[in-house]
Amino acid sequence: MADRNPPRPGAWVLLALLHAKHHALTPVQLQKSLFLLGKRRPKDVGKAFYHFRAYDYGPFDVAVYNDADLLVADGLVAVNTRGGRSLRYYHLTDDGVAEAKRLARSAPEKALAYLAEVVPWAQQLSFNELVRAVYAEYPEMRENSVFRDN
Repeated sequence: MADRNPPRPGAWVLLALLHAKHHALTPVQLQKSLFLLGKRRPKDVGKAFYHFRAYDYGPFDVAVYNDADLLVADGLVAVNTRGGRSLRYYHLTDDGVAEAKRLARSAPEKALAYLAEVVPWAQQLSFNELVRAVYAEYPEMRENSVFRDN
């Protein structure tokens, strides 16, 4: 549908999580999925989208975390750890699933289709593999990296 409008930037966090297995993503999976969405579907996400810069482990925008924190405060997203490890996950609450589905009805179809591809792809990779894959396609994002690939 041509007249669909990109949702406000915080909505992209919800939409990315909606496309994730178990509606949960690690911080790096969320950052890299949204970075790739912005690179590959710029017209769909619009100018108000995140502005990633090269950082310790590639493309990063603190606004992604700020938006996630606001969504946590609104009860739409929760943060937890899995398996007793210190690895954090953002996941949709039941209210978050409902809100993400509502947003999906008016979000750009091609952006949603891309999220349906890139989010599961990011989830299947290890942290190192995901960072490496982003650097392979966007080497300029390695500029400030502390990532050391063995």
